[in-house]
Formats: sequence, structure tokens, C-alpha cells
Amino acid sequence: MHPASTAPNAAPVSPSPLPPAPEGGGSPFSLSPGRDDTALYQDARAGFSHLLPGRPMLGMPTSRPGDAPADTIIHLQDAPITLRYSLEPPSFAAASAAELARGTGHRFAAWRAQAQVAVDFANDSWLAAWGVEAAAVAAYDLPESAGAAASSGAGGAREDLFVLVRQGMVMVVSWTYPRGFVDDPAYATFASVGEATMVWDPARWEQRGRVWPDSPFLGPGLFGAPRPKYQAIGRELAGAALLPDERTQVLAILCGVVSGAGAPWVPLLPEVIDGTKRAILAAVRASSIRKFVDEAFTEVRTAHDLRGLAIILGRSLDARRAPSPPSLVPETRP
Repeated sequence: MHPASTAPNAAPVSPSPLPPAPEGGGSPFSLSPGRDDTALYQDARAGFSHLLPGRPMLGMPTSRPGDAPADTIIHLQDAPITLRYSLEPPSFAAASAAELARGTGHRFAAWRAQAQVAVDFANDSWLAAWGVEAAAVAAYDLPESAGAAASSGAGGAREDLFVLVRQGMVMVVSWTYPRGFVDDPAYATFASVGEATMVWDPARWEQRGRVWPDSPFLGPGLFGAPRPKYQAIGRELAGAALLPDERTQVLAILCGVVSGAGAPWVPLLPEVIDGTKRAILAAVRASSIRKFVDEAFTEVRTAHDLRGLAIILGRSLDARRAPSPPSLVPETRP
């Protein structure tokens, strides 16, 4: 989770007034398909929206024992992630919006994890991005009794929690996924988008921006396909001669790039691009890889470019490893 750091620039938005409540008791919830694999979830009761990648679809709220309460449930078709949204009044008296957010987060997370969970405040840049007065965040593993084991596999499930407070109301947003999926580049990509596109502000809830910028490295989507040029280069790099410790060090750097690159549309500062390039070059001695890094970084402009470069290079270097636990940069889509 990234809310301890500075919030990225949100996807471009357009001012839009909060529409009147649906006539005839219609649902206040909607999920409108957008460009590429995205759709915009909106809750007209509060002027809340969430721009989601991964071909999201609305699910039916359930009441199975252990399931978290939810006004709306959304499943991603392209990744094993389920999101839940719940708007509610405060459940206890709090001295401030911040204490309401953290207290709600502690209670919810402890109930879901069946253990005490560390809950952090989101900083001011995230509060401005989300349009809220206060927010708290947490991440925790779920026990099998939490109702997620059936869909999460033998490894169990994990959940990220966001508690947002605005004008005396509380919005609880969570997403649940298999524990092992946290190491997949697709999860890092989803989280970078999902954390940045929650907007609880009726003046800008109609988000029209494009999540996936054009890139010379990857196509759009959580599992964006490498462009033909770099797919061919990647196959060539798979034969590069690297010592085991060299390969391990480079893959660790690339894993950090994949998880921390940020939201895809964010333009990167030149010093960020140069610093990442220097870190990779400092760890690798193979001339073919050094040549690739030197040339490829001239095309890096956005976080989507940087993550794509790291994924392509990581897949290439990981292809010749001996059998081992699942790679941090997997070769194929699950």
C-alpha cells in the first residue's frame, strides 16, 4: 500500500454535479465501461467514484458468515480481486474525523483478521486526492473463517482496507485477493491505480481520464502484452550470461521498480528515470543487458513505461533460473 507516500497525480477528471437521486427507487450504484479494460463505479448517494482497471463487473452482495458487509461488490474479470464498498454513519463517538477513521479501521481490521492490526493515517496529499477530511489504511491476512478461503486457494486471502471520512459519514473500501497474488506485477499495477482513483467529491466524481497511456513497452491492461519490438529483445536477453548473485540482485531491483513505479499515467521526473537506470546498471555486468538498459531508458516517460521495462527485463532474466517458487515477475498471465 502506498498512502504513506505522496499521492500521485490523479487521472484527469472533469467537474460534474452530483445527479439527483434515482426516481422510482432505482439503484444509486452504477458501473460504466470506459476505455481499454476500465470501468467507473459511482455511488450517487455520496458523490463517490472509483475508476477501476481489470474489466470490473458488479456482483451480488452476499450474507455468508464471515463476509464483510457491503452496499456494492465488484469483481475483476482479469485478476482475482474482489472489492467491497460500504457507506455508513459513525458507529461510535470520536473527537475528530481522523480518530473516527482510525477507530473504524481498527475495529474493522481486527474483526476481519481476528487479530490486532496496525492501522495508519493517510497523509494530507492522499486526503486531497480522495477529497476527504480523514482516512486510515491497513492490510492484513484473512483467516479461513473470514469467508474468503473458497475463492483464494490453499494459500489463503489478504485484504487491503481504506476508511474514508467526509462530512460525518464513513466510506469503507476494501479489496480481497489471494495472498500469493501480492507478489504479482498485476497486483502492483492494480493497487497503483485503485489507490489513486478513489474520489469522494461530487465536484469531480466523473472521472474521464485514461488509465493506460500509450507506451512503447506494454499495451494497456493489468496484464499488458509486451510490444513486438521488446518482446523480441526480451527473448534475446534470456540468453545473457549472469552469475547467480548478479541475477538475484538485478531481479530484486526490478521487483522494487514494479511494485513502486506508481500509477500508470504519472509522468516521471528525469531524476527518477536516471536514478532507476543507474541502480540497474550498477547491479549488472553483462554487456547485452547494459546496452538494452541504456537504449530502453531513452523511451521511458511514464510509470507505465518504467513498469513495463522492468517486467520485460525481469521476465527475460528469470527465464533461465532453476525451478523455484513462483517468480516475482511471472512469464504468463494466470
